[in-house]
Amino acid sequence: MKLWIKIIIGIAVVLIIFSGIVLYLSQFHLDLSQDYRRVAGYENIVFEDNGNKQCFRICAWGLVKTENIDGFVDHRNPDTASYEYQLIVEKANAKNVHQVVSSPDGKYILYDETIYSGSGLTDDEDVYYKVYSIDDGTTVTIYSGYRQYFLVDWK
Repeated sequence: MKLWIKIIIGIAVVLIIFSGIVLYLSQFHLDLSQDYRRVAGYENIVFEDNGNKQCFRICAWGLVKTENIDGFVDHRNPDTASYEYQLIVEKANAKNVHQVVSSPDGKYILYDETIYSGSGLTDDEDVYYKVYSIDDGTTVTIYSGYRQYFLVDWK
């Protein structure tokens, strides 16, 4: 019986260490959804924390810290008359869009959408980073989080 207790404790310690490593690498930007894998070229999407200029990329557990990217382009305040903006508003029913980025091959449009929900004394803001496929008209949420404001670029 003592052997089983040691095994269980050992497994628990390994899981705690693994969880700590994942939390450290992701800087607590967790999102375990794997939907981003449906987007060709997702590995070239870069998120930047506007406060400290740290860059992140998508991985299996959310966002992981990466090297800072030279030439990161700020796509905030998109041109509301642009083809891309009009397409995501009309076809993807996007609202509260603050950034719009076309993929390098022109097949996708990356955008962020903030959903506000007032719940009494506090206002909740969930931010969704989505990719709209021009070819088939589908939308995929590649990352989301409560008040997770990032700048995005597609290299």
